[in-house]
Amino acid sequence: MQLIRMIVAAVLAAGFAMAGLVAPATARADPPTIEDFVADPSLTGASLSPSGRYLVWVARSGERSDIQIRDLQEKTFMVLTGGEARESFGGVYIDWIRWKTDDRLLVGITRMEVRRSGNRDTGDIRSFRYGKSVLSMARDGSSAIQLRAPNTEEAQPGKVLDMLRDDPDNVLMSYRTARGALNLARVNVLTGEAEETLSGHRRVLDYITDRDGTVVGRIAYRSVGQILIMEALDADGGWSEVYRLRRNEIRDLPDYQILGGTGEPGKVFVAVQPEAPEGDNTTAAVHVFDFATRTMGPAIWQQAAYDVDGILQDADTGALVAGCYWADIYRCDFLDPQEDAVMSGIRRFFGENWSVSVISQARDGARWLVRASAPNNPGELYIFHVEERRMEYIDAVYPRLPEAALGTMSRIDYTAADGQPLFGYLTRPPGAAPDTALPLVVMPHGGPEARDYLTYDTWAQFLATRGYQVFQPNFRGSAGMGRAFAQAGYRQWGLRMQDDVTAGVDQLIAQGLAEPGRACVVGASYGGYAALQSGASQSDRYRCVISIAGPSDLITMLRWVWTEEGANSDSYEYWLKAIGDPRDDRPKLEAASPIRAVADWRLPVLLIHGEEDSVVPVSQSRDMERALRRAGKDVRLVVMEGAGHSRWVSRDETRVLAEMESFLALHLPRDGEVPVAAAGDAPAAD
Repeated sequence: MQLIRMIVAAVLAAGFAMAGLVAPATARADPPTIEDFVADPSLTGASLSPSGRYLVWVARSGERSDIQIRDLQEKTFMVLTGGEARESFGGVYIDWIRWKTDDRLLVGITRMEVRRSGNRDTGDIRSFRYGKSVLSMARDGSSAIQLRAPNTEEAQPGKVLDMLRDDPDNVLMSYRTARGALNLARVNVLTGEAEETLSGHRRVLDYITDRDGTVVGRIAYRSVGQILIMEALDADGGWSEVYRLRRNEIRDLPDYQILGGTGEPGKVFVAVQPEAPEGDNTTAAVHVFDFATRTMGPAIWQQAAYDVDGILQDADTGALVAGCYWADIYRCDFLDPQEDAVMSGIRRFFGENWSVSVISQARDGARWLVRASAPNNPGELYIFHVEERRMEYIDAVYPRLPEAALGTMSRIDYTAADGQPLFGYLTRPPGAAPDTALPLVVMPHGGPEARDYLTYDTWAQFLATRGYQVFQPNFRGSAGMGRAFAQAGYRQWGLRMQDDVTAGVDQLIAQGLAEPGRACVVGASYGGYAALQSGASQSDRYRCVISIAGPSDLITMLRWVWTEEGANSDSYEYWLKAIGDPRDDRPKLEAASPIRAVADWRLPVLLIHGEEDSVVPVSQSRDMERALRRAGKDVRLVVMEGAGHSRWVSRDETRVLAEMESFLALHLPRDGEVPVAAAGDAPAAD
């Protein structure tokens, strides 16, 4: 088939050999179901043993999870019994698995037991039991013991902080004492013996170790207020504040992100977001921080247009090998030209729209475990044999979503009204003719300090398989492209950020890919706010609005953060900078609040919110629904019991997709079948 021929050509051009590569599944007559899209990955936690001889992963099939180990030298395969779990009733969950040595594995396990009325999935919870375990076992599953920090309960053994790579018998575990202090202990993986090595206190959240496993710092709250700081361990055992870390309610946004220990004691690689431009550059760069001297070194790796997202280190020495970042795809640029040429060959092997990352290495560097993904492929695992330049296929991460059944994705470049260059991504239905205008779903991302990529997106692909094209704009205020671009969205909610979304839609119309007024806007979190604001201010452009966990009233949203987190908290300080001050900017915030525009509202609205949302309170959607209903507008509110802001269980994710599908079918119907490219106009399906 054509795809296989293309791969063969790329392999020959790159000087690679293939092993174990299988043809992708053929297209199915019916699109993937909602259950296919919300299904758990079929394998997780894959990693190579220190020597690179063994590969381990957790295989999931239905309600069962097992540990599978492949001997890459002898070509043998072993399955260790894991456990079973049902979403509504619990069971045994394998959270993670790591190699201690070639002969010993550590496994993190959650045990949960839920009893429900009538033994029904939706029955009221009658009793609930929950516990964690850390298991140490031989590679064949024998001589298994539980690891626990000193004086901990069986269900709360502590967490593995550092694997102590040069100590074959011990690991470092963090644990909470009965009084809530976070302490550290050295625990023997063969005997289970545990010895406390450091005592902390309640305000400590985590510890930082260097490459040797030596504690050099910690993350903690200041004694007063919810201020997050990084502290360094002094020679006398005391602690000194080094940096204040910034975060918001949706995800941590540290100015200083620990990337890994260097090969030198007491030093770590960090990603630093510069306060002021370094030359013309405001992107996050790789630096070395020395905990002994409390000094930050100069940038040693920086990409001109995109923030560093991670690094690749030499598995043996810890030296920096490559800096990694999200452009359109995920890329790692190697410092050594010869190694960079190898990675370029790997990228050619997969194709231009594939993201490739090295997720595990043998300590001698002879084998890499590689994950590759594309907009129409959620992920595959390969072993790359470095000396042989040979790529060995392992398995698909989501086998229920074959490439041919998913849509195509491309980058759309456009310009804002003030001249700012912008870009976004357009996902079109599988088999759609290239230049046909299709019903459009505009989907601004959440955050807002996040961004979209040229990669697989569950919601975009789900909607594409239902016949819609999906546009995901990266407006000003998005992350990943330097501090200046992110801060260009500060206090621009409903203004410049909204205009950037509109400019992208206008570009699609100008290219003939979309039609005026034949679109709906869908979003979650900040994207949910942007969707509501589109309905409030641009009702002539859209047919409907879907807001999932979106703020509707910026004044009450800020008041809620102030009440929950405190006036001196990092969270409240961040939102004052990002949204505005409810005292000084009240008229502006009211004008940018969708709930204030319900009198003139014209579009049907679907509101979805988790009842236990701790980021955007469910009252934001309830108040919006009440205001629209009292104004006689078309609105539907879905509140998901027990659900939070994100990371929903499959039952809730299924409901969200089903609600979206039925709402869009009603208000943005497809006119007959999706136009299909004529024979010869596009590559044949594989």
